[in-house]
Amino acid sequence: MKRPKKSKSASHSPWVRLAALRPRFSAFMLDWASWGFIAYGVMYLLNKYWYIRHVNFYGRLTLPGWGWPVVIIATFELALLSHAFSQSIGLSLFGLRLFGPEYAPVPFRRRLARFVALHVGLVLQPLALFGDRPLGSLVHDSDKTGRMLLVAKVKDDLPAEKPRKWYTTYRGLFLAGLLALTFWLGWKITTINLQMLVERIGKSGHIWKDLFTPRFTYLTEPVIPGRTFSLVHYMLETIFMAFFATVTGAIVAFPLSFLGARNIMGFNAFGWLIYSVMRTLFNALRSIESILMAVLFAVWVGFGNPFAGALALFLHTIAALAKLYSEQVEAVDPGPLEAIATTGARRWQVVAYGVIPQIIPSYLAFTLYRWDINIRMATIIALVGGGGIGTLLFYFKNEVGRLDDAWNQVGAVVVAIVVVVWALDYISARVREKIG
Repeated sequence: MKRPKKSKSASHSPWVRLAALRPRFSAFMLDWASWGFIAYGVMYLLNKYWYIRHVNFYGRLTLPGWGWPVVIIATFELALLSHAFSQSIGLSLFGLRLFGPEYAPVPFRRRLARFVALHVGLVLQPLALFGDRPLGSLVHDSDKTGRMLLVAKVKDDLPAEKPRKWYTTYRGLFLAGLLALTFWLGWKITTINLQMLVERIGKSGHIWKDLFTPRFTYLTEPVIPGRTFSLVHYMLETIFMAFFATVTGAIVAFPLSFLGARNIMGFNAFGWLIYSVMRTLFNALRSIESILMAVLFAVWVGFGNPFAGALALFLHTIAALAKLYSEQVEAVDPGPLEAIATTGARRWQVVAYGVIPQIIPSYLAFTLYRWDINIRMATIIALVGGGGIGTLLFYFKNEVGRLDDAWNQVGAVVVAIVVVVWALDYISARVREKIG
């Protein structure tokens, strides 16, 4: 099949060509990382089943200085092999496929030539960014070695093919093996022992019995004589901590979400800079659990102060909701926005009259769902001094051995948490149903 020659006027800048190669680069990095994970798994299992048992019980098998370059190069070559000779999981995930002339399969000999040409192409590719090759193609792409194309762009021209069973394809077998290795490693790393679980079940029998026979002695009475703090008081404290964090967090996250939306900020270099900074900030704050933030605020405003827990939930809520809100902004229907923009409206008017009406229902639903999350999170941040119902939970747990009914009181606290979470979840679900 002859391809039309690309005119000089249709050439693109190196940056555009580099951006067009993003799916291929991402697919290769995914496959390279997969082979790297397999190499790690092999090393771990060698240690677990051979070196520690038969060579040195107190030692550990480690790679010498020259071993790491060998592993890196070997996994790199395996990733290149998978791209040249098969349909890898990376290629499938990013919608890429290798085609010959007239979209025919590429024979083995040409795939072998492609694998050799891959190494030369890696060196020459930077120069090709300034040429006039088709977007998304590399130096080694040709009719002789095959062309890597996005299936979505050529699906209408592809000949009809009978679907193959997953276990007859390389990507299916590779993915199954990768999942099996992951499960095996996870089983060993987390030291799962079902035999111990069964043998020691009697050790915790009395605990389960006490938990399922809760005693609400301190439902309204103070836990510690001379203080007014009861189970109801701590539960209300938890609810209002979550309420404060959700409402104030949503108010702050609302304007920030527009700064973190690609379709709102991605019109110039300054906008892209703001977008990148905001997305980085959202991800950084979301990656820090609220229980860790509560440690800092407990030192700042006082251990056991519910204000510390509210501040921790507040920061985490801002990051979580801003990320969810911004994704909703990016998913709006562009039609109304274009119609409003054609009338000469300013950017803020397009947002106010084209974006906000589309996202309000989702915003409210996400905010209510976040309140559910904050209620559950507020029950555990007392572990680090964040206040709330968790204070009672850990107080009674620490009294085991001194109070005869300590586990019964823990059961009462757990029941209170479950009832409140269930009630609020039911209410918010009904509200989200009406909004939807």
